[in-house]
Amino acid sequence: EKPKGIRGSILQQEPEGEQVDIKNILQTMRQETQLKESETVYEADAPEDKEEKASSRLRFSELEVIGVVFQTYILASAGDTLYLIDQHAAHERIFYEQLLAQYHSSDKLSQQLLIPLQISVSAEVEHAEELWIGYLRDMGYDIECFGTRMYIVRAIPAFAQEGDAERFLRDLMTGLEQGPDIHSFASLDRLITRSCKSAVKGGDVLHSREIAALLAQLDKCDNPWSCPHGRPTVIRMTKGEIERMFKR
Repeated sequence: EKPKGIRGSILQQEPEGEQVDIKNILQTMRQETQLKESETVYEADAPEDKEEKASSRLRFSELEVIGVVFQTYILASAGDTLYLIDQHAAHERIFYEQLLAQYHSSDKLSQQLLIPLQISVSAEVEHAEELWIGYLRDMGYDIECFGTRMYIVRAIPAFAQEGDAERFLRDLMTGLEQGPDIHSFASLDRLITRSCKSAVKGGDVLHSREIAALLAQLDKCDNPWSCPHGRPTVIRMTKGEIERMFKR
């Protein structure tokens, strides 16, 4: 059965890579980036708050969902704490980490497309094919040249929706036009991060099962607290903080 994306079960399978040196660089830089992001998320908290969060991580899937406001923010609660979760920032974080997980895995599980995608690229991107096509294949894309400045995509990452996977791919190609040299992790990660943002649709109306799936996937993220661009995915307010706003 064809795996589904965020609007259903989001699977995390990962492909077999070829460039071992690049994988090591990716792994090291990813860990450093996540550590820096985690420190940034908690820098405003008191020391005892940091210790509490480190020892007892929030389980998003166990929150009581109250509703959604502005078709963007999920309202949820647990005990005396209210949480606002940016569904789009959360989706970006999930998509980003799943792409990297695909890259690092030894298994490559993709979903075949009934109608293959055709992607046109610039002459510069086509010329630099050996620099980027291996990365895409390691992420779960079945992609190959299909004529002059044209590529055909017969399969996409197993966890992704077709629309998200196509938007990510087209935006990545646009980013490559501005500088196709991706020998360094920093250059590749910037392209992936920017393209992940474009892969997330704004104004989506999520149903209860889709919200539950999103929160469950946040639980699996290494850093669920911010999107790949550093924006927070969740803001929390305690009952005491709300009461102080009302001068109670």
